[in-house]
Formats: sequence, structure tokens, C-alpha cells
Amino acid sequence: MTTETLYNIYARGECLYKNLSKSEFNNKWIELNAIVGLMKTDYTEEDLTYIKLPANSGGNGRGGSVGDTEPPGTPSY
Repeated sequence: MTTETLYNIYARGECLYKNLSKSEFNNKWIELNAIVGLMKTDYTEEDLTYIKLPANSGGNGRGGSVGDTEPPGTPSY
């Protein structure tokens, strides 16, 4: 189990990044949204989702919720 909150980022349900720290997540989330927003890709910003794995969750991808302090975007539920 970890004492740090972890994040997973998905595109159309496929995991792109798993078990990111908050700083890694923030960097990747901004980067991915910029890529799909500015470049011509098969993805849109609506295709990007994430889950927040609470500390001590074991990083198993179960549970997690998105708080009001998260970066803009569509959270996974």
C-alpha cells in the first residue's frame, strides 16, 4: 500500500498512464489535453478521463473520486 494518492489516465477507456504521483499526473494531464486540443488526432478532450486512487488503496484501480481541486477535465466514475 502507498501513502501517496495515485492517478490513472485513460483515453477511451484504455489506460495510458498508471499510478502517477500528483505532480506527474498534473504534467501529463495538461500535456494530453494540449495535444488533443491543438493537434489533429483521433481523440478529443472528452475522450480523456482519470481516476484518483486514495492513499492506502493499494493502487489497484478500484474506487477513487475526484475532488474540486483537480485540474479541469472529465473525471472517470
